[in-house]
Amino acid sequence: MCNNIAAEIRKRGQVVLCVVSSRIATLLLDGERTSHLCFKISLFIYEDSVAGLKRNSYMFLVLQQTKIIIWDEVPMQHKYDIDAVDQCLRDLLEVSNYLHLIALELTYYIE
Repeated sequence: MCNNIAAEIRKRGQVVLCVVSSRIATLLLDGERTSHLCFKISLFIYEDSVAGLKRNSYMFLVLQQTKIIIWDEVPMQHKYDIDAVDQCLRDLLEVSNYLHLIALELTYYIE
């Protein structure tokens, strides 16, 4: 489903970044990106931590063009991981207000 949503948005010529929380889930995702790898989240995370993305990185250039970030399995992440990414994106993209990050938890039903 994540790939379908991303494909629809990409058809409109917009950039979509899809990430997941666990390495095993990357097998189902085009691009195979975990949130820790993509956003440079430290394995040792604290309340005041910030993700490790830098302005001179390739990922920063991608984020500047990104229309939507789809973060599958986000409830599996620690709250501090999400806060670290939010703070980092606000700093890098120079946004002072809350970014309104929308997280999707995709649930698969077996019929």
